[in-house]
Amino acid sequence: MNTNFTEKDAAALIKGKLSRYFGVSAKEATKEQLYKAVVMSVRDILLEKRQKFYKKYRSQNGKRVYYLCMEFLLGQSLRNNIYNLDAEKAFSGALKDTPVTLAELYDMEPNAGLGNGGLGRLAACFLDGLATQDYPAMGYSILYEYGLFTQKIVDGWQTELPEIWLPGGEV
Repeated sequence: MNTNFTEKDAAALIKGKLSRYFGVSAKEATKEQLYKAVVMSVRDILLEKRQKFYKKYRSQNGKRVYYLCMEFLLGQSLRNNIYNLDAEKAFSGALKDTPVTLAELYDMEPNAGLGNGGLGRLAACFLDGLATQDYPAMGYSILYEYGLFTQKIVDGWQTELPEIWLPGGEV
């Protein structure tokens, strides 16, 4: 997919998010602020594409598919979405004057373990298949803040702690 999305476009989106939401420039921004600005920028691109897609289907009175599942194992969204938008070069270039790389931002995204069983993988494959075939589909699930648990050995004792899946918020 060729989106004609340039480094200049990515830099403008990131700069706008940093200024509007955090009141900082790209050089002053923390790693977390840059991560959130990039994520929000990618989300805006996807929402714009979604709006155009649904406008086309609404004009044709097309049906929609709604998929409700307790769990989805979709992987890390930032890397997948930037790759699918063919915007990796643009975002990497936009971050060249900042203290972080795109690879470092990818590593910041939590990878929720929800759906490690067959159902989560099946749900993710089903949604990917629908998207690939240009079906207007929406997946619904519960927004989990915590996972089941993380195990640690503390002073020789097994301890279970909640696994935090949303350390950066809902982005």
